[in-house]
Amino acid sequence: MDKCCLYNLPNELLLYILTPLPTPELLPLTLISQRIYTIILRILHNRLVVASELHSYSLLLECYHPSAKLTEPPYFCTYHGTDGLSSYEPPSHDDPNLAGRLGDMRNIYSRFKPHRRELETGGRRVRGPPGDVPGSRTFPGTARDRYQGEAVKQILSLDGHELFTQLVAQTNLVKIGPRNGLFTCFVGVEEGVLRVWRQWLKGIAAKGASAVGSSYPEVVEEVGKGKGVVREISQKSEDLDDERILWVSSAKNTGFRFNVRERKLRRDTPILISADEDMPVSYEIEYEELLVRTSHLLLMLEKSLVQEDNSSGKAVVFGSFG
Repeated sequence: MDKCCLYNLPNELLLYILTPLPTPELLPLTLISQRIYTIILRILHNRLVVASELHSYSLLLECYHPSAKLTEPPYFCTYHGTDGLSSYEPPSHDDPNLAGRLGDMRNIYSRFKPHRRELETGGRRVRGPPGDVPGSRTFPGTARDRYQGEAVKQILSLDGHELFTQLVAQTNLVKIGPRNGLFTCFVGVEEGVLRVWRQWLKGIAAKGASAVGSSYPEVVEEVGKGKGVVREISQKSEDLDDERILWVSSAKNTGFRFNVRERKLRRDTPILISADEDMPVSYEIEYEELLVRTSHLLLMLEKSLVQEDNSSGKAVVFGSFG
């Protein structure tokens, strides 16, 4: 009788065996063999597709000056696309870039737009104008949604002696519950402090229109039956080195692309300053995009699924429900 080993099984059964494993446990198995490596690549690609769209989940952004912690509201983010995430193509055995496919997946980023608009209680949909019909192409929250809410803008002011200011940034993955807008799960994606330098603000504002509104051609591809679409944005690799992007940490899991405009201060009376002293300045920053590493978003999504699957039924809720 022939011995039964793992490699005697067809790829379909290997997929069935490996798919239930969480991503942190799946990644070390890529070192077993090339066959296992290619199967895991397919599993991870499908997971990245699901993670980028988020479906019933939402990204909740909090970014504020430390002095505005109690006054600046959180912002919900709408999905705008994923760079380089196209339909899956099985790698060939003689593919010279096969070993680097896993690293390429880690460097994929999803783009989100922060808005000052509330989400509906059913999920991540943005409230649209009256007349939108659920299920139509113009209804907010669909895969082809192009609806834009109110852009998020903030004012940063620096005195003459200040070289920089700071923004506290925290991105969370949430799922809105059916009652009173409560979150059924709440997982932190990344938290940190952005140091915004005076010279950086001045340089970005000086570029003006040349640094604002960069557009990328959008390619819509069908991914699987019933899975809607994944929006792939064609871009150059050096786009992530755009100087308008400020990363929350050195890991570059989340970052912000800003538009900056200087606000001219009106002075009715002259102010005496020394020759080597800087004038107080004020800038308006607009949150053009929130960039999130898709693989990191996948790990947080799996963490939220574990949190949501908690069947103990015990929770402590603080709030005012009038």
